[in-house]
Amino acid sequence: MKRQRGFTLLEVMVALGIAALMAVMVSQLLRQRIATHQAVAQHRIGNLCARELETRFGVERYWPQINAVAGELRQGHTTCHWHLQLGNTGVSRLRRGELSLFADPEQRHPLGQFSLFLVRP
Repeated sequence: MKRQRGFTLLEVMVALGIAALMAVMVSQLLRQRIATHQAVAQHRIGNLCARELETRFGVERYWPQINAVAGELRQGHTTCHWHLQLGNTGVSRLRRGELSLFADPEQRHPLGQFSLFLVRP
């Protein structure tokens, strides 16, 4: 009786199934890492825009009425679109603002939400 060399069809199918499962797991992990990296990058841009806006408001002695104001800010090659909702605090010379930052004018891609305080000059 001759002994045959090689793998059976069942062994090849099991090996291919395991390889396919590993490929799916690696692709999911890669997609998750890319999404996390993009979210961190967007958050970093939002932080930079919020800090610059807060600094500009202080330097320019910005004191708008209590309402919603909006604008845009160039941050490097990126434009941040901001929306500021202002309200009173218990202190007469201090206002609290809720700053929302977006990557697009339609406000579909948020960069972050921040609270800031404006001091009357």
